[in-house]
Amino acid sequence: MQKFQWIPEFETGIDIIDSQHKRIFEYILEVDRAILMQDSDAVKQIAGSLIDYSISHNAFEETLMERANYPILAAHAKVHEAFRDRALSYNQRIENGEDCFKVAKEVRSDIGLWLTNHIQRDDKDYVPYVRKSLEGG
Repeated sequence: MQKFQWIPEFETGIDIIDSQHKRIFEYILEVDRAILMQDSDAVKQIAGSLIDYSISHNAFEETLMERANYPILAAHAKVHEAFRDRALSYNQRIENGEDCFKVAKEVRSDIGLWLTNHIQRDDKDYVPYVRKSLEGG
């Protein structure tokens, strides 16, 4: 399995966003541990938490972007919406009885890859707007 971890290059300089991104990486590590322990109940619970937290984080980001009058919020929100739909489909697959270990491995890879790419490409773009807004500018 590909390893996902927080690295300094992911920092946006916005503390609340960085702490939420770090928490998503922590959830991925928790999923990895539950898979290694072959604990299906923990896998289902942690994978669900990872999905829910990631979706709520994206909604929070959108709130900050909206307050900052970020000019391409609509495009960023569409990326988040596609992510949400895909993430929720993993929950549905687990609820439908699909092998939770298989689905959890997909969840952690999908969210890990998505997050690392999203932080480095899309999120870096809104940072100046949101920082200015948070500083009262």
